[in-house]
Amino acid sequence: MKIIGLDIYGYGKITETKFDTNKHFVQLFGENEAGKSTMQSFIHSILFGFPTRKEQEPRREPRMHNLYGGKITVEFPDEPGAVEIERIKGKVQGDVKVYFEDGTVRGEEWLIKKLNFIDKRTYRSIFSFDVLGLQDIHKNMTEDKLQEYLLRAGALGSHEYDEMLSAIDAELGTIYKKNGSKPELNKEIAEMSELNDKIRALEQVEERYDTLTKERVKSEEALNFTKDGLNQLESIRKQKMKEVVYHKDIKEWKNLESQVNIEPINFPEKGIERYEKMKHQLQQAEQDIALRTEKLKALEAELAAINKPEGETITHLEGILKKEPEIKQKRMEHKRLASEIASNEEAIGLLMRDIGWSEEHHEVDDSNIVKDSVQSLLSKLDEVALEEQFLVREFDQVKSDVSHYDKELAQLEAEQISETRIRKKQELVDKEFELKEKEKMFSLIEKDYEREKRKRNRSSRMQQMLIIGVGIIALLVGIFYLAGSEWVIGSASAVAGALILLLLTLNREKPDESLKEDYQKEVAELQEAIETINRNHDMEFELSTARELKMDLKELKAKRISTHVRLEELKETLSNKEALHDSLNTDLSKMKADLKIDMDMENKSMPDAIHTIRGIKQKRNQINRYQVEMDNLTRELQEFKSSVKEDLMHYGIHYDDASVFHDVKNAVSGMYKDEADYTRLNEQITLLQNENKVLQDSVKEAQHEINSLLDQVLAEDEETYYYYARKDDEHRRNVRRYNELDEKLGEEHFDYDARNALADILMSELREEEEDIAEQIEALNDKVHVEQKTLAELNSEIAMMESDGKLSELHHLYEMKKSYIQNISRDYMSLNYIRILIEAHIRKIKDERLPVVIEEARTIFQKITNGRYINIIYDDDGVKVKHDNGQLFHPLELSQSTKEMLYISLRLSLIKALKGYYRLPLIIDDAFVHFDKERKKIIMDYLRNEVQDQVLYFTCNLDNSIPASQTIKLKEKVK
Repeated sequence: MKIIGLDIYGYGKITETKFDTNKHFVQLFGENEAGKSTMQSFIHSILFGFPTRKEQEPRREPRMHNLYGGKITVEFPDEPGAVEIERIKGKVQGDVKVYFEDGTVRGEEWLIKKLNFIDKRTYRSIFSFDVLGLQDIHKNMTEDKLQEYLLRAGALGSHEYDEMLSAIDAELGTIYKKNGSKPELNKEIAEMSELNDKIRALEQVEERYDTLTKERVKSEEALNFTKDGLNQLESIRKQKMKEVVYHKDIKEWKNLESQVNIEPINFPEKGIERYEKMKHQLQQAEQDIALRTEKLKALEAELAAINKPEGETITHLEGILKKEPEIKQKRMEHKRLASEIASNEEAIGLLMRDIGWSEEHHEVDDSNIVKDSVQSLLSKLDEVALEEQFLVREFDQVKSDVSHYDKELAQLEAEQISETRIRKKQELVDKEFELKEKEKMFSLIEKDYEREKRKRNRSSRMQQMLIIGVGIIALLVGIFYLAGSEWVIGSASAVAGALILLLLTLNREKPDESLKEDYQKEVAELQEAIETINRNHDMEFELSTARELKMDLKELKAKRISTHVRLEELKETLSNKEALHDSLNTDLSKMKADLKIDMDMENKSMPDAIHTIRGIKQKRNQINRYQVEMDNLTRELQEFKSSVKEDLMHYGIHYDDASVFHDVKNAVSGMYKDEADYTRLNEQITLLQNENKVLQDSVKEAQHEINSLLDQVLAEDEETYYYYARKDDEHRRNVRRYNELDEKLGEEHFDYDARNALADILMSELREEEEDIAEQIEALNDKVHVEQKTLAELNSEIAMMESDGKLSELHHLYEMKKSYIQNISRDYMSLNYIRILIEAHIRKIKDERLPVVIEEARTIFQKITNGRYINIIYDDDGVKVKHDNGQLFHPLELSQSTKEMLYISLRLSLIKALKGYYRLPLIIDDAFVHFDKERKKIIMDYLRNEVQDQVLYFTCNLDNSIPASQTIKLKEKVK
């Protein structure tokens, strides 16, 4: 199938747009949001239906347009001519119609069958791929995952089988696992095992329960036997009661039996009705005969008064009347031709006035060659005018751009920041950074200094305390010895203690704060330098802004220069177009002179003027033909008048053109009326004569039927006949009542012997038998009460043992669990069977299709890699590729673009293998963005020259190596 054209009525942002894609390879170029994805979705929607809610895909209904949908024109190899597939808004997936060149229209069923029942998802999986599909190869795939992905591309073409297997495996895992505990079936089996253990434990203590159960069964059997006897007596009593109820009917049946056995009178069936009917019929027939005889005399008198016309006269006048439509048609045609001639003369005058002719010029050349020349000149003139308008608009736009760039340059130059300020800003930024770093460093050093100072002061205080302690002890010892009159030791100790305290006081030092002061000084100097720069210079700007302004100024100057060059080129092109415009106008003026039309006529009206000249000539020829026809009609009308005028005078009719046919028609109508009246009266007379004959026969038949009825019952007169009728009616009532009673008693199962026996029995005897049966029933009821009491006692004791109900409850739960597990097992086996079928189908596809696909993919892969890889090998370990140096590589060892080329080779090979089933166009959406220039050229050349199916290549990077005839720029098409 080849798509030769797209006609988008309204789809997404694209409305009322047509695309010509009648090429083997078509490049559709457009930047982001130009409509590439919309066009791909449009193709899918027209072929397979608009997206539904389940597909989770936007429907792309236009917001500012009424129509939704469009038309695709395609070519099928087995269909003559182009086929148009149109789908518009209707049902959920749209209403589709397929139009053929011969006018045939088909529906969606034909399209689905023609596409071999492929759906949208399968089409996208096989015939459509993009950069996202290729990127799946690089998403941290393991070796097995990559092998599976490549094999699916070469054998299956879609993920559907894998998704089905994954879903089935997940469902099987939720039902049962071999060593699992969480799946539903594993839980149910464990619970069932626990129930079985509990049931066995309870059954061991149920021996007494079994004994009581057996006794209860025996008691129930005895009770049932007694109840059966009771039921039999109840049935006998009901039968006896029924005999009492129907005893009267049986007596009546017996009496009627003797009466209906008497031989009945042989009275005719419906004898009275038939006798009275014949009697009435006889009287009515005699009256009808008298009335018809009187009417027959009146009709014969009326018939004698009518004069019947001759047949030849009517035939001749009818021959004249048959010419009426022809003569009237000729008169109307004569009148119409006169009107047409006048109308055409008037039209010729108007047409000559329209083109400025004062007289007809039949010598003027109005051939198609002249007309084509004029149209060619006008087309060129329109084309040149449009190009001039476009160039003028382009010139004004470019001129406006130059002016705009000049304004922007002036504005940017005014906004520029001087190099001195930029250097000072950089110096300020450096100093601020240095200040922050030094403040941060000073803060860290200050913390360490304070921590060291606290540690040093703590150690110094401990030393001072120790020295003070020693000095005080020496003083106390000296005082102690001085008090004991040991002056030498006391004085030495006292002096030593005093010296220690004095030395401690003299050696106390202030802490060194010079380092802290140096850091504070440096910070203060930096702050002063920063304040000086801010005070002396305007620093209210960003360095990045200043650099961006410089870059913008440079870029704008380059744009201004290129735009000015473009302006000069447009000026030169516009001058050439204006010269060509003047030349075309000169040629058109010469054509006007040749046609002898008004030179002031607009150029675009010249084809209409040629058409008008043709119209004048055609109308003049038509007038000449009309005049010849009028002359012939005048001669024919005169001949008719001469031929019929004499004949009509012979019949007393005056000839007048306006009323001749009306007069003839009146004369013929009168003759027909006389003839019809004569025939009608003659038929009525014959009919009355026949009716009289029939009525007389009816009188004879009625009299014969009456005599036959009287003879059948041997009655001499009417009174005797009615007597026999009453006797017959009485016998019939007795038989009817006898049959009713016989049927009623038969329904109650009273046979003949039972009826005779009951008829001989008195009612009192039946009452006595009923009372005896009632006494027997009462005795059996007492026995039933005793046995029921015994059974209730046994049930009570059994109920005490079953009071907790555990055993029966466990049995019930066990059976429920067993049934539930069987149902789950059936579901599990069904799913497993489906899984086996899918896997067998996948293996069959791989075994049959994959070798063919791999062989074809080897040729494609070798070609698009320029012979660097010479083979693709498929075995039990998966897919490998062979380098031209003989080394084998796993797909994971290949580069990113080589893996993508391997994937593309498998996909193209699969498409080629499926050629016998599907011949559909390929849709590629920027799938080669990771390829370098050389590899992209190779793959593009392969798609253009080697792939037999049509290729639609959507891209946002224009490939200039593809001819313009095979390129569609969406920006120029989609507004």
